[in-house]
Amino acid sequence: MHRTTRAADRKYLSDGVRLLEGLEAGGIGVWRWTLDTSRLDWSSNLQDIHGLPEDTFDGTITSFQHDIDPDDAKGVWACIQHSLATGDPYRTTYRTRSDADNDPLWIEARGRVVDAPDGTRYLTGTCTDVTDRVLAQRELERRLRQQKALAEFGVFAFGETSLGAVMQRACEIAADVLDVPLTKILRFSGLADHLVVAAGVGWRDGLVGSQAVSSELQSQAGYTLVAREPVIVADLLAETRFTGAPLLHEHNVRSGISVVIPGSTSRPFGVFTVHSTRLRTFTDADAEFVSSLATVVANSARHVEAADHRLLLVREMAHRAGNMMQLVSTIASQTFAGTMNRETALRAFAERLGALSRANYLVAQGGWTSTRLQLLLAETLAPFKGRVILSGRDVLLPPELCFDLALVVHELTTNSARHGSLGTGGTQAELSWTIERDKEGRHILVLVWHDPVNLEPDPKTPREGFGSRLLDGLIVRKWKGDIGIDRASGYTMAARIPFTPR
Repeated sequence: MHRTTRAADRKYLSDGVRLLEGLEAGGIGVWRWTLDTSRLDWSSNLQDIHGLPEDTFDGTITSFQHDIDPDDAKGVWACIQHSLATGDPYRTTYRTRSDADNDPLWIEARGRVVDAPDGTRYLTGTCTDVTDRVLAQRELERRLRQQKALAEFGVFAFGETSLGAVMQRACEIAADVLDVPLTKILRFSGLADHLVVAAGVGWRDGLVGSQAVSSELQSQAGYTLVAREPVIVADLLAETRFTGAPLLHEHNVRSGISVVIPGSTSRPFGVFTVHSTRLRTFTDADAEFVSSLATVVANSARHVEAADHRLLLVREMAHRAGNMMQLVSTIASQTFAGTMNRETALRAFAERLGALSRANYLVAQGGWTSTRLQLLLAETLAPFKGRVILSGRDVLLPPELCFDLALVVHELTTNSARHGSLGTGGTQAELSWTIERDKEGRHILVLVWHDPVNLEPDPKTPREGFGSRLLDGLIVRKWKGDIGIDRASGYTMAARIPFTPR
């Protein structure tokens, strides 16, 4: 009984159809190439294993060669030739041919030369999809490579005094380690109203250092700045969170990663992005790697900024002390030269010095560099919180202009408290601003103050008090700008102030 069962088993296992069914159930395909001919026979599952559409394999060795990634084809054929020449077993791993919409599969092929009784020779064997195994191994190798690259980059950045060199090196490392054709670092412009490509790899000539990119929400960079976390794009053409900057579409970008580069203040330094021109699945680990590069860039930027601040602070302190004394002297002489009584004059002088002091404190906190306009206005308008509607981008302005704007806004609110909305009850004043360019390319701050209430004794007649003289002296004579006053409906002041961003 025992012998009968074993014999039956041996007969069952030698049944080719059943053996083939078992191999196919295990995801293994079988092939046989008749040597000295082009004939290649495949089991029915090999098309699926190779990710081929149905009925696209024509049963020839040429068809098999066409379905191999061109970069792997030479190595596969060399392995086959070695097996034919020596009789050694054949074993190789290769990628299938990919396209813009599909990643390649990894296939492991094994086999050997077999001689049939009739003298026909075959190279026969199996194919298995080993994509998961290969990708897992490559992921491990990639993570190790990323860690090594980060360590080397950290050493490089620590000893490099040029921020530009650090940013460019970060882009090169990202392109190399992540194997992508396009990388870039976007940093805020001097006004902080848009981003500029400060460093990059793979972009058309002349773009790095000059190309402007919107920081609005519809761009990938703008969305990343708002999200404040890594953004992974699976397919830009199917993206619904944003449309992507024209720059990306011009370079045929499909997939990518973008992360925020932290700044020394609450405002980010910029955005670090990597892009692929084919569909690709980036992982959270890839995003973490880009974020780590961005952190090193941010630290380098802080060190460079700190060194620049130290030099700037020494120069500014000496320069600012003289200017401040002159400005205080002018405010005092103009305040006390009027017809108001001594007590009123002292109060007005103290309020003007207070506005100047708040601006000085804010600028000094930032190291005497460019200051955020919204912060300046928040400090200046603190006594009237909620009473003035602000409208405009949070741009950066040079410290010299910030001091003068604090005085200008203070005079406008003081006038409104006496004769306008801020002295009444529920009505609000409005302050808006934009940045424009004139024909010569100069930056122009366009500042508009509108108070719907005007309770002056004679609203149609211009008054020439200290406030009017201050606006004229600062905006027109000092900054070479111009002022327009409209009293037709309340009180509106529109100023155009040329300035040079730092």
